[in-house]
Amino acid sequence: MRLANRRFISVFFDLDNSGAAGDPDARKFVVAARKELGGKSVSPPPVLFMNVKGEVLGEVSNFATADEVLAAMLAVLKKHPEYNEQSADEKNAKSVIERAQIAIDLQQLQQAKEILAKEDSSQVHYLLGRLARFQEDWKGMEDQFVKVGEKEFQDDLTMERAYPLWYQQEFAKLRDHLKDFPKASKRYTEARYFEGLAWYHLGEKPKALAIWKDTIKACAQDPWIYRADWAYTESVGQRSLSFSTADQRASLLNRIGYLAPLMGNPDLVKPTR
Repeated sequence: MRLANRRFISVFFDLDNSGAAGDPDARKFVVAARKELGGKSVSPPPVLFMNVKGEVLGEVSNFATADEVLAAMLAVLKKHPEYNEQSADEKNAKSVIERAQIAIDLQQLQQAKEILAKEDSSQVHYLLGRLARFQEDWKGMEDQFVKVGEKEFQDDLTMERAYPLWYQQEFAKLRDHLKDFPKASKRYTEARYFEGLAWYHLGEKPKALAIWKDTIKACAQDPWIYRADWAYTESVGQRSLSFSTADQRASLLNRIGYLAPLMGNPDLVKPTR
């Protein structure tokens, strides 16, 4: 998501101009490049990476995993470096933290480590711990996190430390670890999503549903609320592939559907990398 925000402009629209997200100009732009998308009935199209000239620079399946989408984005930028140049804000970044965060956003993780290597502060050690977490280096993660002192990082540390429990499928420990996570935290929705998953994988589906429902109803939509709604919708049994706006919806966000069972939430099966 952060790479997309730095290097791409995301556009969503219905190929049917009369649809809920109809956009005749966007449809015309895309159909000019892909004539097969101009019919009355088409299969779910891929995500297309295009420039302003209407040229298709790359694509990825509509059903791709997050890792596959990330790989496709990086491939486009590697093949077309003219779209991977630094912005003015990136060029003017002065602080170590700013420069490291930009490198992380651009998936230049080794460069981020090098930028942070000679610094010593709680924020630096927190970022180094996160980088270790991205690579599932749990010892390296903890070696950095024990050096983080400020109280302002405590919620972040709690959430970061939940990930090894999740990946190692220690669901009871994960449930207990995230219990009573502070609602005022910016990572509250993330914590509640994983707390629900812990209950779900412990065989306590009603408790998982209750956690996701309460969180969705109480919090503003963000990526974790969206994912919780996906898990909730699938868990209560929505299996229709219909996209009719008249169909009854299980989604608490009033989404038409999540393409279940064609594209189930992978977190309901097992932890995925």
